[in-house]
Amino acid sequence: MLRLSSHPSLANLPPQAVNELSPSGVPILGLVLVVIGGFLLWRAARPSNVSRREERRGGVAFLVLGCVIGVAGLVDLGLDL
Repeated sequence: MLRLSSHPSLANLPPQAVNELSPSGVPILGLVLVVIGGFLLWRAARPSNVSRREERRGGVAFLVLGCVIGVAGLVDLGLDL
């Protein structure tokens, strides 16, 4: 395999995101997760749904995760002001 000596090896670099999420995007990400969780809980409430238990668990998980991420993002924005 041909290697150029001017470029560093990718194995030695720490993992990084390609496009870092801006601090103002973190509360929006939390809101999106809360909406997904609400949708899953709404689907779980329908009596004709066969997978109600799984969707209820997933909905609660998305709601909690979205709330935690959203609050952390708002606190981070508040501390930056």
